[in-house]
Amino acid sequence: MKIAGISTYPIAIPYRTPWRNRHTEEAGKPMNNLETTIVEVHTDSGISGLGEAKGADVIEKIENRVAPALSGQDPMNLATLITELERSFGNSPIVAAIDFALHDIAGKALGVPVYALLGGKIRKSVPLVWTLPYLDVEEQVQLAIERVREGFTHAIKMKVGVPGDLEHVFAVGKAIGDVPVRPDSNMGHSKQQAISQTEALQAEGIRIEMLEDPCPANWDDYQDISDQLGVDISVHGGWNSFSELADVILAAKPGIRCVNVMPTDWGILRTAQIVGALEIAGIGWTMGTSHDSSIKIAASLHLGVALTNRIYPCDLLGPRLHSADVAANPLTIAAGQGIAPETPGLGIQLNRDVLREYRSDPANPGQV
Repeated sequence: MKIAGISTYPIAIPYRTPWRNRHTEEAGKPMNNLETTIVEVHTDSGISGLGEAKGADVIEKIENRVAPALSGQDPMNLATLITELERSFGNSPIVAAIDFALHDIAGKALGVPVYALLGGKIRKSVPLVWTLPYLDVEEQVQLAIERVREGFTHAIKMKVGVPGDLEHVFAVGKAIGDVPVRPDSNMGHSKQQAISQTEALQAEGIRIEMLEDPCPANWDDYQDISDQLGVDISVHGGWNSFSELADVILAAKPGIRCVNVMPTDWGILRTAQIVGALEIAGIGWTMGTSHDSSIKIAASLHLGVALTNRIYPCDLLGPRLHSADVAANPLTIAAGQGIAPETPGLGIQLNRDVLREYRSDPANPGQV
């Protein structure tokens, strides 16, 4: 079996509710569409694999550099091909997209789900949080109540780090009772703001599951926050490379209990290695990749059920946030749990009607 070509399908699918967080508030406009490129790697045996990557240069790089480099290669030599691509692109969404597609092909060729390629299931499902974008207080409260009633009771994650956010967390925390809140300020608070706001919440009986990126990344500050508040800290935006991850591990701060890993940036191969390193260091992990289609969410679910390290509830809502789904067979994302597909590979069949309807370059429709 050899790689015969790669197809790309740029799409823009509207959010059901425009997405707002600290970054969009500072930019002055919300995220209105999931803008991404679906990648399909074809083989001469008729098996194809799916990936996904964001970025204005995805199509150009895949057509001019990735496709020629992979043409005629054996897709089962996955580690070799990914390592060679990393030499050209580093760790990037483009490499992650090819990684997803090659795992998809390997699973289909062997007749097993991707999680079986990772050693099989260690857990039946992946625990999930429901993440609230920054909305009016009344909207956030209503949405939180609805999702808790549905079964999202591990935690409600809230995008904060903007003026007036404390009022929002108070309202939601009071409305959902015993269900904890995970504030994520995207490093938008100062250290003292993070401490004072959390103390105010705790004084009112609001349960805090953990704090994500409570202030600009500084491991001493994160430990101080944990010590003063008695809460765990999750690191997300404070690392973007292996060396920065090593800094987190070598800092050996017991208050840092969780690292948020983005398979969308690292792919399946590297994510498994990262999570293994965290496990050795005694640090748990989570995933935050809701701004993606079912393809990336499926890859994350396979990782989540297979990797042995302690997993904190993940932000893998994906297609539930968008007005259409690229998958013809929707993922099971409900009641606070995500289920990895049981069919071979990633378990995603493309809804090509959706690709046609939401293609973002209608002047150049190509073949879908």
